[in-house]
Amino acid sequence: MNYHSMIKMSSRRDFLRTSTIGLTSIFFPSEALLARSEENNSYFDFQKQQIPYDILLWIELIGFDNTLSDYGVKEFLSRTNFIPKAISFLLVSPDFVNTHYGMLEEWVFPPEYCSYTARTYSPERERQDWTNYQLKGLVSELHKYDIEVYCSFFDFVYEGERKGRWSWMHPEIFETGKDGNRYSYLHPLKRLDDGILYEDFFKDKLIEVLDDYNFDGVHIADGIAHTRRPLHDVDYSDDMISQFLEQTGVELPSFLLQSCKLNKEEYKKRSKWLWENKKYEWVLFHTNRWAEFFKKITDAIHEKGKKIFINTAWTQAPFEAIYRYGIDYQKIAELGVDGFIVENVSSTVAMEPILSDEHEKFFYIAMSMLMLIKVRVKATNLLPFTTIHDTTEQYDALRHIPTVVERDIYSMANLYFYNDFGNLQRCSSGIVGCLSDSLYSHEWDWLKKKWDLAYSFSPKFNVAITLIWSDNAFENQLKDYITTRRWSTHKLLYELMYRGASINVVCAIDSIDKIQGPVLILNPHLYSENEIKKVFSYRNGPILTIGGKCKFPVTPDYEFSDVYLPDPLSCAIFQSGKQFDVKLNNEPIEIIPPNFTEVTEPYSWTESLYYRKVSTSFLSKCVSVISTCMPELKLLTEAEFIKIIILKKSTNEIVSLIGNDSYYYKTPKIETKHKIKDIVVKTTFPGIPVYFDNKQFNVKIPGKGMVILSICYEN
Repeated sequence: MNYHSMIKMSSRRDFLRTSTIGLTSIFFPSEALLARSEENNSYFDFQKQQIPYDILLWIELIGFDNTLSDYGVKEFLSRTNFIPKAISFLLVSPDFVNTHYGMLEEWVFPPEYCSYTARTYSPERERQDWTNYQLKGLVSELHKYDIEVYCSFFDFVYEGERKGRWSWMHPEIFETGKDGNRYSYLHPLKRLDDGILYEDFFKDKLIEVLDDYNFDGVHIADGIAHTRRPLHDVDYSDDMISQFLEQTGVELPSFLLQSCKLNKEEYKKRSKWLWENKKYEWVLFHTNRWAEFFKKITDAIHEKGKKIFINTAWTQAPFEAIYRYGIDYQKIAELGVDGFIVENVSSTVAMEPILSDEHEKFFYIAMSMLMLIKVRVKATNLLPFTTIHDTTEQYDALRHIPTVVERDIYSMANLYFYNDFGNLQRCSSGIVGCLSDSLYSHEWDWLKKKWDLAYSFSPKFNVAITLIWSDNAFENQLKDYITTRRWSTHKLLYELMYRGASINVVCAIDSIDKIQGPVLILNPHLYSENEIKKVFSYRNGPILTIGGKCKFPVTPDYEFSDVYLPDPLSCAIFQSGKQFDVKLNNEPIEIIPPNFTEVTEPYSWTESLYYRKVSTSFLSKCVSVISTCMPELKLLTEAEFIKIIILKKSTNEIVSLIGNDSYYYKTPKIETKHKIKDIVVKTTFPGIPVYFDNKQFNVKIPGKGMVILSICYEN
């Protein structure tokens, strides 16, 4: 395999195509900051104590310098000017664990451990040859600043016979596609040729690695936290089929072979039959197997007093993670994992529309994903990406689209859920800097100020509509989707948000009686009869339902259905005391496949699932109804582009996060519920006071950016 083939194969995201374009900027550390760090390490301790959120920096070894006595730690911290809670080293290859030789002698790492896909240089320095002793020394230096240190790696298999190529010598655990083709990616659930489950081998080696390097834990990343390819494609090897049949009791029909070896025609027949006839069982089998995998790993790590963080399944919300990758976040969270690293790459997708057929909606896909994961795993820490840059993957969000990054930071930090006591809590526990090498001091200062501002607000209650979540309805969604292809809760949520619905708070149905204000029920047809009764016992505000038609115990104030049949989506509102004039436009004809099992499944996580059509006019009318339930702020102009998050700090003060979907400046006119006493601009832009008149004001919002205002009302 030549170099270019290896790079193509090794790319973390299957849509990437790396180039050999060089970066030539050179970093010169600030002498003043470096001197301050050398004279007074307590300065950094002070910085660490003051932040009310966690910062984990994901970085390659190329981000440090093994020619310096402290491996460049002081130099790095002089630039960040803060102490992160943790650093995760991206060591790229699973062979960092698989081929661990202990610490009896010093040996030189393969180049792919030292930089992502062995890239030869960064904007700071040439790639250096690191050794096992040097990495242990770097971990020790970081520990002097009370920084937790994790190792992380992907599933990439690198070709070669020399020392360090363990995975290449075990093709039996490569991902195997539905047509019998083997991909050069390790599949964590498979067996080795000697019959041992890879996870048992991996668990023992991982504990050796954590002990020998004195890591504080592991960050399980892409391809090890889930398969690289989706379930409709992998893995249909004899091994995985055998595990499936043993666990589920499913029997293959007589015309299918239980052992195909590498007969591609038999593979195709078997995989086609399974996906078309036993999809539900196939998906749930994988959720159970991944739970078994992570239980072994988590128990072993916690027994050593160390921690485990796991990447979410690409950018997938709870339902999509299950259907596409067999990953059930709740099952994994219940094992006691220390947190999920939430893959939010909306900034990256914003720069490259070709990556996704829904690139314009990806920002809302990510926001809704975080909310739904959190309400599914309430007690587990979630750390979403702040997308900075990645030289290997060829994006630089911080420098190329800073307004998008800024809006992303503010928005992801200000999504909330009601806990069991009816109190608002953030969905995120902090951020992950992805990736964190080669930044100037002023860039770290910019990021830190945005993070600090994002986490500085503490709303007391929600004045917008609250999404109600039901685990029971979620469990019913898989069969409903397979048989009807109606929209998932996540799909409905981000489509509504994209069209202007201000939804940034979620609440589990068990806590509905502890909250106030309007509530939103998505897919009520999936709720149990008792849950519907519980919803309609709510008396603290209007109730809005959107989803499949079902019988309600009371008559709605108003109800309307979409134009697309059969199984149309319907919207109903209760307890609002309002009437609505709703007329839906004619829409293009929908061509429904005669058999949903023949629908082409998406090749990549960047491509959307197939769903039945829902009319644009139906969604727009739903958003209009939602807007009438939350009169705190009203957009008088630019409603097509401007989206607002409202945080209620007290009776007389709200914080308004005003975002702009356009690439151009927009100056919306906004009306408040009460007479304005004062407006304080929290962001650096617009840089001048925002003037107001009674209940109205105008403010300029940068393209794809966000402005944050604190608005005080008169008593």
